[in-house]
Amino acid sequence: MNHSRSFRPVPDSAMRSPPSRPDVPRACSLPDSARRLRSRADAGFTLIELLIVIAIIGVIAGIAIPQLLRARLSANEAQAIGDSRAVIAAQQTYAASNCGFFADLTNLCRNGADCGGTIGIPDYPDSAPEFIGADLGRTSPYVKSGYNRTLAPNGTPTSVPAHCDPDSLLDYCYHSEPADVGRTGVRSFSATSAGAIYNDPSGAPIACPVPAETAFLE
Repeated sequence: MNHSRSFRPVPDSAMRSPPSRPDVPRACSLPDSARRLRSRADAGFTLIELLIVIAIIGVIAGIAIPQLLRARLSANEAQAIGDSRAVIAAQQTYAASNCGFFADLTNLCRNGADCGGTIGIPDYPDSAPEFIGADLGRTSPYVKSGYNRTLAPNGTPTSVPAHCDPDSLLDYCYHSEPADVGRTGVRSFSATSAGAIYNDPSGAPIACPVPAETAFLE
């Protein structure tokens, strides 16, 4: 009697253990603090945060704007004083070549739309330098750097030699007054033929001739 059992091979797939399936992570659960931050970021600024930002901007503007205004006022005043010195120097040079007489601004330059087109002194050589630049040798009044500029004549000679400017002036005042007091300038200035510059701290116009009580600047 044959006691041997028939052997039937087991398929390989049945012998192998089924592969373990990796755990699929569930949806991440954020901590409460992170969830609050995320919801706030999605919602944008709150009203209180917006008010704080506006308040900070207001404080910065309140500090910066007055500083910028003061800087502009100082720059305009410095320009007016510098131009006054330039006019004094030009007039003194002109007088040295013009029988000691002075001139209107337009007779101090020849180049520029507002200049007279020729130096006032007869036969003044075309190759000779101008006495003043076109930015100052303009028909007054005019506005420059926030200041009204005016050359006021103070007397004319009764007779002028033929070789000198027939439109000569005995004296003059060069006024610089703020176009908008407190916004474009604070002080007003007046330069005279004596080489002096006076100022009025209130920005009021200065008469010509300059009154004796006017504050002397330099």
